[in-house]
Amino acid sequence: MLSIGLSLSTDDIVRVFKSRRPLIVGVLCMLLVPPIVGTLLAILLAPTPALIVGFILLATCPGGMLSNLMTDFAKGDLALSLSLSVIVSLIYVFVVPFYAYLALNEFMGVQQTVQIPLGEFIWNIFSITLVPAGIGIALRAWKPELAIASKGYIKIIATVVLVGAFIVILIDQVPVLKQHFGEMMWITVAMNLTVLATAWLVTRLAGLNIIEKVAISIEHVIRQEGTAIFIAVTIIGNKEMSLPMILNTPVALAIGILFVIYARRLTSE
Repeated sequence: MLSIGLSLSTDDIVRVFKSRRPLIVGVLCMLLVPPIVGTLLAILLAPTPALIVGFILLATCPGGMLSNLMTDFAKGDLALSLSLSVIVSLIYVFVVPFYAYLALNEFMGVQQTVQIPLGEFIWNIFSITLVPAGIGIALRAWKPELAIASKGYIKIIATVVLVGAFIVILIDQVPVLKQHFGEMMWITVAMNLTVLATAWLVTRLAGLNIIEKVAISIEHVIRQEGTAIFIAVTIIGNKEMSLPMILNTPVALAIGILFVIYARRLTSE
């Protein structure tokens, strides 16, 4: 979140709020399609309450910054991709506490005692999303040279920490992963393919051009799992809940690469 803030200038934030039909279509699609699809699949197919909440957290993640690079490779609308990443990430900061809190109380309240004060829970999530992102934006505005110079190092540190967390969680959750791997894999693949197909259909019905359709569709596949993992493991304290996000990383990347290859053919015609 700090590196995202360092990547943004105040001009970027102003620009994403300007009225533009592809941006509006993309934002609405991102805020509605993945949460609805992911929640339905989780409720119907996820084998444990913790995995239900995990898939809901995954489904509500905004598009990841890797989506911008993949959009560039696919010759999609890079400006639209960047705008979607920024605006949906900003909205995510404010809505994810409520998604997570409601999911916990609905699906884990019966089998586990989850007593988390709403105000404290919201602040815990804001403190690892809004606060570091805000610091990054402020530093970018105050010391742009320092922000640009340090952004790459911070991303490297964040990547190392995230990969380390993946490994620790996987080792700790091997029994759960072995028991439910098949079910989790099918849910993850189904969620990504359904969301991708729905985004493509919505953008087509909206009359967007090919590069806009490509940008919005990729944004629906490549997600920011890191923050959701932190929420599950550190704030909620449930490592099993983070397994859908960890499994989604290679699955979504594979699907995203295949879509980029397909999209390049369309955008090159």
